[in-house]
Amino acid sequence: MSEKYQGMVDDKRYTSDDIDVTFSGQRCIHAAECVSHLHEVFDTQKRPWIQPDQESADAIAATIHLCPSGALHYERKDGGEAEPTPAENTIYLIDNAYLRIRGDLEISSSNVALTDETRAALCRCGMSDKKPFCDNSHRTVGWKAEIPETIARDEALATGGRMQIEVSQNGPIGISGNFEIRTEAGETVFQSAGKTAWLCRCGSSGSKPFCDGTHKKIDFHGA
Repeated sequence: MSEKYQGMVDDKRYTSDDIDVTFSGQRCIHAAECVSHLHEVFDTQKRPWIQPDQESADAIAATIHLCPSGALHYERKDGGEAEPTPAENTIYLIDNAYLRIRGDLEISSSNVALTDETRAALCRCGMSDKKPFCDNSHRTVGWKAEIPETIARDEALATGGRMQIEVSQNGPIGISGNFEIRTEAGETVFQSAGKTAWLCRCGSSGSKPFCDGTHKKIDFHGA
């Protein structure tokens, strides 16, 4: 975990001599990368379910890097390196699901302020009870989104540096900085070149993943 990382209020900390692990239930989408890759440490049948003294700090850190939602973070106490900041800012449109975001992230909303973040899974179906984060409500409601048109990627455009994500209270997600939006298959949908993009989070835009103002028509409440 970056020393500058500001966690969630529900974070729980699990400690060992070499590494501490924090877990946010508010952000977890049960992707189970931790359980499937390092069951000795992450076992939901045990209490506590995270036991960081059961494996090396290197193995635990590598596994936490796989967590798509950012629910898991770590702090090295053995002199090991903190989680590296990705060189690229990427937003993947997971099919009929959430926004999977990786990069040098700063996330702000009426109830969230995260700095020096690297991973997040944000709701785009509009139904999550943990907004702005995904809680897998898209599965419950059977939410669907067509795969948007793709474009040819311009290799010359920058995709790194700080990316700011501002979640408006009852409206879209504003994302500014250098970043790229991709389909789940990795095809490019949008390259920012420093411009701000407004992404739908009410789930009903006719221009997904972009906002088209539908949140106003349906009186979307995002808090």
